[in-house]
Amino acid sequence: MCNDFQEFQKAIRQNFMPSGKQLAEFAQEKLIIKNVEKNFNSYLRELLNNEFDLYKEYEKKCTIKIFEEAFQRKLFKFPKDNSQKSFLGFFDQYYDDFWKVFLGISQSRKTRAGGSFENHLRFLFSKINYPYDMQTTLNGRVDYLFPSEEVFSKNRTVCLIISVKRTLRERWRQVIGELSSINAGKIYIATQEENIAKAKIHEMKKHNINLVVFDEEKEKNFLSEHNVIGFTELITVHLPAQKILWEKFI
Repeated sequence: MCNDFQEFQKAIRQNFMPSGKQLAEFAQEKLIIKNVEKNFNSYLRELLNNEFDLYKEYEKKCTIKIFEEAFQRKLFKFPKDNSQKSFLGFFDQYYDDFWKVFLGISQSRKTRAGGSFENHLRFLFSKINYPYDMQTTLNGRVDYLFPSEEVFSKNRTVCLIISVKRTLRERWRQVIGELSSINAGKIYIATQEENIAKAKIHEMKKHNINLVVFDEEKEKNFLSEHNVIGFTELITVHLPAQKILWEKFI
């Protein structure tokens, strides 16, 4: 029954659970915004936390619905009595099906998390008063190019590039190589990962790449690493400084 049950619970999950984009929008609708530049770091943290809370609410309701419908369709047979032995036998009989449900939960969480950080960064960047182009192909694809491809074609050294990586666990060396070869004025990798190895920080420094982390992570682990900055510093110091250089090209 395991394969049939897998398809059954997968169909319910697809129909019941909002997409990652929808969940992000639900969280964003609840956010009361005042002075995005000053509160960028706290807003980003709040959006991620609020979205995860919303996700867990939907996840719980979806899981209950899966089991409710499974019992209604008699995909599961109720234990004969309420004894511990009867329950353990029931659990043993349908263990593979239960495992599929919770595997689906785990996979769904990973999928949602992959886009959550990027969705909320995009939302907050749209609220600050700076021009940028998105998903631009230079030497590889970059997520944000400030102020524009047009200015980049005139003088790349005045431009600022941000690449968004939720974690730095995969292809980070390749990403560094692609970014450094662009030769833009300022290059940043924004991440929500914590406890990043110092070796990665030093490798980025060799390529003149800055890492952007949550303010709390900067203060906790990277006070002496000058190529690591917090989101507040990016938005209130680095962007305004670079803007002075690109303004004459707009």
